[in-house]
Amino acid sequence: MSNIPITFVTPWYRSFAGGAEVAVRTLAEQLSKRGFYVQVLTTCCCSPFDNWWQNKLPSGVEKVNGVIVRRFPVKCQGEEIYHEINHRIIQRLEIEEKSQRQFVENSINSEELINYAKNNTQGHLVIGIPYTQGLIYSLIQSLEGRASIMPCFHDEPQFRWITTAEMLGWSRHIFFLTEEEKSLAIKYYGNYFGRKIIETAVIGVGVELPIDIDSLLLNSSVVTRITSCYHLPKKFFIYVGRKDIGKNILTLIQFFKKYRANGGEANLVFLGGGDINLVPLEDGFLDLGFVPETDKYIIISQALALINLSQNESFSLVLMEAWLCEIPVIVHEGGKVTTAHCRNTGGGISISSSEEFEAALKVLSIKNKGKIIGRYGKRYVQRNYSWDCVIESFLRGAYQG
Repeated sequence: MSNIPITFVTPWYRSFAGGAEVAVRTLAEQLSKRGFYVQVLTTCCCSPFDNWWQNKLPSGVEKVNGVIVRRFPVKCQGEEIYHEINHRIIQRLEIEEKSQRQFVENSINSEELINYAKNNTQGHLVIGIPYTQGLIYSLIQSLEGRASIMPCFHDEPQFRWITTAEMLGWSRHIFFLTEEEKSLAIKYYGNYFGRKIIETAVIGVGVELPIDIDSLLLNSSVVTRITSCYHLPKKFFIYVGRKDIGKNILTLIQFFKKYRANGGEANLVFLGGGDINLVPLEDGFLDLGFVPETDKYIIISQALALINLSQNESFSLVLMEAWLCEIPVIVHEGGKVTTAHCRNTGGGISISSSEEFEAALKVLSIKNKGKIIGRYGKRYVQRNYSWDCVIESFLRGAYQG
């Protein structure tokens, strides 16, 4: 099996806080460590936070942690059309089929990358991720049944578009990250594709911290240094990831402001990229942006809980990382995947209103209460999302049919 080359195709491949990119990067590196030939085809765009129609990184080949990474120039046309339709999506307006196709056509793409994939991946297992980007649509369409998809579905307008149905129909294999993602696909597309979806593999995402967090936390000087360096508040909750309205961050800030107005003493700390202007410039809020990886996990471990109110998650890696740090989580009941994780683990609380949010913060502010809940989550991650377990599921899905 290890003789079959594996090619991942994804719009961005770098060290930024994006769930789909992290899923690709970690899976590619783990497969490489196990003796597989693995390459990634990606673009010269740095990240989702940069202009998708501009090339910031040089094209060419590099080796990153054992994985061959090939970068290709992006398509530079179509930005205005994309933003016009995206605005209509945000306004929750009906998007007709013509506009669906225009949106996908003018999303991030690379003709050079697609041509390379067509001419140089015969006999490879080719996997595109995520489904929302034009690059992946072009890949699945151009390789005519040779390419597979790891869609990262959640319930949003694009999920129900004709272009999504076409990608599923053209894909050789489909890889789901959670049972909830698969159930969503079966509910909407089961009658169209039958066994192709119903018998599809659920592989999960391998989650292992790159550091020995337990040993580090035993060294009080390390914790003291991090606390002092970043001016961490005595009591704080944490948000990790992209600061983006699509992540329901405005609701999080609104709820947290109300908690503070009602006498709540804890602060809210943000880690990661995105729109820094979304974080209020007032007491109770602190944005640290990107920090070194070791610092990140130590900071998370000092929080009362991690909060992720996004309702559009296909896996939510940050929940798993928090649990490995023995920290509980707070999620929104509207997020089916994150709510299911909490229900399955007992490692978190799901909320649906500001009152429930405030009650959850108060519960998790009780000394040692959060640690007990966080340990339930840690056991769940170690049992279900070790890399050996995920690789086994991935290979089972890759070699069926």
